[in-house]
Amino acid sequence: MSEQIALINLRPVWARLPLALLALSALAASWYGMRWMIGDTMAEAAPLSFQNDRLAAFETAEAAVRLAPHDPLAYLTLARLHRYSFDPELLPRALTEYEQAAALAPNNYLIWTELGRARATAGDIEGGVAALRRAVALAPNYAEQRWHLGNVLLRAGRNDEAFEELRRAGDADPDKYRPQVFNLAWQLYGPEMTRVLDVVGKTPEARGHLVGVLVGRGRLEDALNVWSGLDPGTRHAQVAAGERLAQSLYGAGQYKRAVQVLAEAGWQELSAEKVANGGFESEVGRAGQLFRWQVTPLAGARIAVDARVARSGTRSLLVLFDSQNHVDFRNVWQSVAVEPATRYRLTYFVRTDSLNSAATLVTLVTSPASESEVLASSQPVPAGTNDWQQVALEFTTGPKTGAVVVRLVRAACPAGGCPAYGKIWYDDFDLQRAAGRATTR
Repeated sequence: MSEQIALINLRPVWARLPLALLALSALAASWYGMRWMIGDTMAEAAPLSFQNDRLAAFETAEAAVRLAPHDPLAYLTLARLHRYSFDPELLPRALTEYEQAAALAPNNYLIWTELGRARATAGDIEGGVAALRRAVALAPNYAEQRWHLGNVLLRAGRNDEAFEELRRAGDADPDKYRPQVFNLAWQLYGPEMTRVLDVVGKTPEARGHLVGVLVGRGRLEDALNVWSGLDPGTRHAQVAAGERLAQSLYGAGQYKRAVQVLAEAGWQELSAEKVANGGFESEVGRAGQLFRWQVTPLAGARIAVDARVARSGTRSLLVLFDSQNHVDFRNVWQSVAVEPATRYRLTYFVRTDSLNSAATLVTLVTSPASESEVLASSQPVPAGTNDWQQVALEFTTGPKTGAVVVRLVRAACPAGGCPAYGKIWYDDFDLQRAAGRATTR
C-alpha cells in the first residue's frame, strides 16, 4: 500500500474573514479609483466639445459626476458649462454645482473665485464677497482674486474697500490690472483729481502709470502735476512715463517743458537751446528719441558714428555715398527747443574725402511744423577732399517759435540726376545765442 498524507485545516472559517475582507476592500478601492479616474478624464474632456456639441458636453459632464461623485473637478466642470451657456435659467444649477465643488475642495482658491463671481452674477452680492474673500485668504499674493473681489465690492457700493483690493491687484500685476484700476477710478472720480490720486495708490510705480493714463486722456496739465509731485529719484526711475509725457508735450508744442520732463526722467546732457550729442560721442539713431539725433536708413548711403575720425573728442558722424543713382538724402536731423524771437548762431565742422557729386549736402534750420519753413541754410559741402572746415549759420526765431529742426539734406540735383560717391564727416555742432547770454557748450 502506498503512503498518503492527509492535510486537515483546523482553522475555523471566522479566522479567514480578515483576509477576505482585505481582498474585498482592495477590489472596492480599485473600482472606486478607476471610477474616479474615468470621471476625472471625462470632466476634463467635456469642455472641449462644448462649442461643437453642447448636448454631448453636458452629457459627458453629468456622467463624470455620476462616476466620481466625490470629485470636485466633475462638479466644477458641470458648473462652468451651466454658467457659460449664457442661459439665465441654468445659473441656479451652476451655483448648486459650484457650491458642491467648494464643499469637496474647501481649500481650492480657484473654485471659491468662480463661486464668488457666480453668486454676484446671480444677485447675491454679499455671498459673492464672502466667497471671494475666502479665495483671497487662500491666495493672498495673487492679483486676479483681489481684482474680482474689488469689482464685486464696487457693485455693492463699498468703494473704499473696493479700491483697497483693486490697488493691491494693480501692485501685484501692474501691466494687466493697474491701467484698469485707473480707468475705474477715472469713471467714478474723474473731475476730482485729488480723489483719483488717493484711490489709485501713492507708490511711485502707480503714480508713473497714472501719468500715462492722464496723457492718454489728453489731460496734460493733470499729468504734469502728478509728474511734478514725484520726487527726483522717482522721476529718474519712471523713464517710460516721462517719455510718454514728453511726446505729448512735444505734440502740443510745449517743447521746453518736454525737454525738462526728459531731463528729469534721466536723459543725460539734455537741455533747451543746446544741440544734444553735438560731438557724436554717444550713439545716434534710436527711433523716437526727442531732441536727439534721428537717423533713418537709406539705400545708396551709409550713416554711422565713426570712432576713427574726429575733429575733437573721439568720434564724428560719417555719411558715405556709393550710388550711381539719385539719392534723395534728408535722413539725419535733431529737434532743439529754443526761445521765441531770439537770435541764434549754429556752428559745426565738416570734412570730406573723395566726395564726387553735382549735389552734396546742406544743413537746414527749419520749423518743426514744416521743412519748407526754412530759417537758415548752409552752402553745399564742397566736393573733393577737404580738411575740417567750420560752418556758421545765424537765424532768428519767430514770435511763437518754440523749437527748430537741424537737418542734413541733399541739395537740389541738376537735370539728368546726379550720382554720389565719397565721404562726409560732421562734428562739434553747437548752438548759442547770437546776442545776450550764450548757452554753455
